Amino acid sequence: MAELVFTKVEGLGNDFLLVDRRSASVDAVEHELRALSALAPRACDRRTGVGGDGILVLGPPREDGHDASMWVINHDGSRPQMCGNGLRCVALVVAGTGTREVTIDTDAGPRRCRVTADAIDAGEVEVDMGPGVELGEHRPTAGEGRTFTGISMGNPHAVTFVGPSEDPEALARRIGPGVERSPEYPEGTNVELAQVRSDGVLLWVWERGCGITQACGTGACATAVAAVRAGLQPSEAPIAVHLPGGSLEIRVPAEPSQGVRMRGPARVVFEGRLAT
Repeated sequence: MAELVFTKVEGLGNDFLLVDRRSASVDAVEHELRALSALAPRACDRRTGVGGDGILVLGPPREDGHDASMWVINHDGSRPQMCGNGLRCVALVVAGTGTREVTIDTDAGPRRCRVTADAIDAGEVEVDMGPGVELGEHRPTAGEGRTFTGISMGNPHAVTFVGPSEDPEALARRIGPGVERSPEYPEGTNVELAQVRSDGVLLWVWERGCGITQACGTGACATAVAAVRAGLQPSEAPIAVHLPGGSLEIRVPAEPSQGVRMRGPARVVFEGRLAT
């Protein structure tokens, strides 16, 4: 690649460089992922690059009847299976204006999205994120005695609820790095520090491969699932999850095998080219 043509997108401040490869084959896109992973730390650097939490690669669908595929590359070049905020951004780009349902293939399986956009560069997206799968509980050494509930939303999350007088941001920054790399999580984990409030859940996330981000869609879903199963929030009702970049609406079904639904904004910021 002599240069990287990209679209800067964001959902609640969780920002990405979106690379559109829909004209290529799935095999060609997957072959290119290694080069893009190597480029990610420089391209996503906020001082010497474009800046972003990662790279989203938009490609052709992997299954007939679907609309597109999404691959995710973290800021550090690692490859998560899923990214909720990134998925909303991809769905917005694929859907265009108006109200439209699209299905995006991901490494965690296909995800159905309903996009409502009055303009080509901004809209609201509701996503069926699939069921939240319990991964058990752990008390990692780095967690300072706290119990973390494991929930998979296609990628792993370790959720703990903090007291009303505690600071979830300070805790996320202090213990997040150690919990992410704890032996209990051999492939690493996203780490959620959540505080239940009268208006929903306040959430700070230490993202695997990224650190603190403005928002984490899968983290919001995992936290809502953990809260419902612990009896801290109701099932079937909208749960407001408040992140540094804004709020997401999450609905957790009473039946665990059904999909968790996430609703939130997505926006196209600008288009650009980066010399590689």
